[in-house]
Amino acid sequence: MASTKTQTERPGLVARLRNWFHDIVAELRRVTKPTPEETTQMMLVVIGFVLVVAIWFAVWDTALTYVTQRIEAWVDTIGR
Repeated sequence: MASTKTQTERPGLVARLRNWFHDIVAELRRVTKPTPEETTQMMLVVIGFVLVVAIWFAVWDTALTYVTQRIEAWVDTIGR
């Protein structure tokens, strides 16, 4: 059976690339640069989040180190 072109066929490579670049340019025209105040605020949020996560990991590291040392001490007393 011979194939017939339909309206659902994809456009050629050049047309797709042209549309892609057109979409990129259109999106970049909508981008706004943050003000210095917004940049400072976002930076402080990131630093705060990093500090909270660092404290979280430090607490868990300390707790798990303590538990591990207690288990090792208990195993040593059993082995003697």
